[in-house]
Amino acid sequence: MPYGQLELEVLSPDLCAGCGLCVATCPESLLSMKGVKAHMLNPDRAVACGDCVICHTVCPGADPMTELEELRLFNRQRLIAERWLGIYRGVYAGYANDSTIFDQSASGGSVTALLLAAMNIMKLDAVLAVGRDPDRPGHAMGRLCRSKTELCDACQSSYQLFPYLEILRDLLYGREKQRIALVGLPCHTQAIRKLTSLPSDLGRSARDCIVFIVEIACSSNTLPAGTDALLRREAGFGLDEVRLLRYRHGTYPGVVHVVSKSGDSVSIPFWKAVKEFKNHKTHRCLSCGDWFSGLSDIAVCDSDPNILKTSREGNHVEKIGNIIVRTQLGEEILHWTMAQEYLTAWPRGFGPMNWGCERKRHRRIHYEETNSPIPAGPFKGFIDLADVISDEHFI
Repeated sequence: MPYGQLELEVLSPDLCAGCGLCVATCPESLLSMKGVKAHMLNPDRAVACGDCVICHTVCPGADPMTELEELRLFNRQRLIAERWLGIYRGVYAGYANDSTIFDQSASGGSVTALLLAAMNIMKLDAVLAVGRDPDRPGHAMGRLCRSKTELCDACQSSYQLFPYLEILRDLLYGREKQRIALVGLPCHTQAIRKLTSLPSDLGRSARDCIVFIVEIACSSNTLPAGTDALLRREAGFGLDEVRLLRYRHGTYPGVVHVVSKSGDSVSIPFWKAVKEFKNHKTHRCLSCGDWFSGLSDIAVCDSDPNILKTSREGNHVEKIGNIIVRTQLGEEILHWTMAQEYLTAWPRGFGPMNWGCERKRHRRIHYEETNSPIPAGPFKGFIDLADVISDEHFI
């Protein structure tokens, strides 16, 4: 049965990315998320799958199908020299001109400025971004932002793994058609590209719905338990007692700023969060082979080559982001965003390799040398022969 294939190849070997797209796309609503892992609501109903393979097809967990998707997007596959950055048209540095966006952002607000501009120029109905659960403000949730105010409220990094794409179900199967932009991590982008390449009504619905993708670089995501453990140690209360939580608050690179329901306010240096978060990862995140998916219209990362060092030593670094333009649409949106003065940006070289990317690269080398199941990288069978530097060294 098709679900059995998902269980065998993705769920059992702990390769579920936790994105939630299988739940969003299941025609019979047979799947649900248990924490950050998909499962069958009623195993006895697995027979209802019939010959449907959607959940397995859109899953980015075991095989993101990067090579095939690059051929579709760029008419070529990346070169070995493009292993970690992917195919791109240009690299820029930039920051939002709007002071509210800039102040609330983690690294200059370029992502929010681009998404806000896309909403206006493309006449979009909403942007899917990461917000906070209004009933449990310590927990992240997907949010369809329909205004500048709503988008600014989601203008922050959120270091929490949760089924972000589950929210798409109503948009994909609902009667009211909407056009949206999406900001996500590499696994989210991979899942969406697999979905939009389907030669079916569902694929066409997804292509009509999701028309612009911005991606955030990711060295690995963190389970909610990571934030809970950090807060309990540093603030004396847990996630369920949070009234306000921001991971990159204030002057770059920011602090974890939290306010409890009783009004206690605590700010925690970001480097302390990084050290705690490393203890709360999934196997899929740790063994992931993609800092970027390479499949978005635009990708963004911190321009600071070593955010951990900056946080720990208190160095002054400008609050700007690196903007990597991949597609023609991404290039058009960037130049329109600049022309309308949403964004100040200028061409630049990529500079020193980012600390987060180097950390991910060496962690990936470690997993490539083991016999454990790991997700496919952008090159089938490629093995990086560099000597492994331990994650402890980077931290």
